[in-house]
Amino acid sequence: MLRVLFHLTVVTINSFVLWYDQTYIVLPLPVKEMETLPLKSRSMFLTIWCLILQTVYHFIALLNDIFGSSAKSPKKPPIIRQIKDTLFSLAFATAIYVSIAFWSIYAIDKELIFPEHIEKLYHPSFNHVLHTTVSVFIIIELLTSYRNYPSRKIGFSVMLTFFISYIVWFFTIYAKTGAWVYPVFELFNWPLRVVFIVLSVSTAALLYMFGEKLNNFVCSHKKESHSNGIQNGISKGKKKRT
Repeated sequence: MLRVLFHLTVVTINSFVLWYDQTYIVLPLPVKEMETLPLKSRSMFLTIWCLILQTVYHFIALLNDIFGSSAKSPKKPPIIRQIKDTLFSLAFATAIYVSIAFWSIYAIDKELIFPEHIEKLYHPSFNHVLHTTVSVFIIIELLTSYRNYPSRKIGFSVMLTFFISYIVWFFTIYAKTGAWVYPVFELFNWPLRVVFIVLSVSTAALLYMFGEKLNNFVCSHKKESHSNGIQNGISKGKKKRT
């Protein structure tokens, strides 16, 4: 029951912030061409991609709580459980990356990532939902539920597809508008921009592997409280030996 309430709460909080942003906040944009971008131009921000991803993940986790299986390693995991486990691997790496990247740049010079004229439009609690609690919620999720990470081939494919899709969209916006989504890119020349992108994707890949290792450690040291009527086993679906 607590797991259901947790997932429902996260979905509600994230959905409210998305709704409020789309309904009441009007961002001052560098160029008029950006006004036509989807989601009132918010689609150009990785932060919004991340928040939508987290909301979708926790909603699927909620459906899994009700219709799927929360067993440690079910022999025949329901489709919703398989989707949840795979999506978690992406959601974890993305949330941690967004929090680290945002607050690191913010600490150096917030004008490079969240200028004052934009920051004042958001209540501090909304800023933390966008850039902080995404990580807090996904870490709580990791510590309080079971999941089996997908194979590295599948997991990395999903993660790279997500990040490369955003990078393509990021540069497409620049090509069409002549303006950078984030002010920090105005300070870089092209070699530094490429280095920044490569380091970002590499960091996301390292966070993916960190999440995988941390998940295996947590799940192996946590006792299972219920089985949902399904026989449990160790990771990768193998039966426990007696």
